Amino acid sequence: MRVIYIPTVHLSVPDQLYRELRSKADELGIQVTDLIKVYVMMGLKKDLGGSVGEGQGNLRDELSSKVIYIEGRLSQISKLIENLINKITDLESRIEELETPDIISEVVTSRRKD
Repeated sequence: MRVIYIPTVHLSVPDQLYRELRSKADELGIQVTDLIKVYVMMGLKKDLGGSVGEGQGNLRDELSSKVIYIEGRLSQISKLIENLINKITDLESRIEELETPDIISEVVTSRRKD
């Protein structure tokens, strides 16, 4: 069995910054940690692409923002679909219960006639 080591970074931020991150993450439908990862990657790419023209940097930032938005919407849609599947399963169970004859009441009714 192969064990994969994933480095962990612990980060302390002021309450106000955390609230802003939480708000943005909720808006995008992703976790705060994922949002921080995206911001770090955007910062690294911007720093590494420092020699890139300003227009291309803006395009990269715009594309990154769009990707974040799309990922957030995809997460929201996935949760919505999961919720709908659960509701459909519940409705199917209820319909099955309604369609199944009530054997106990039939037995009681037939015994009362005797």
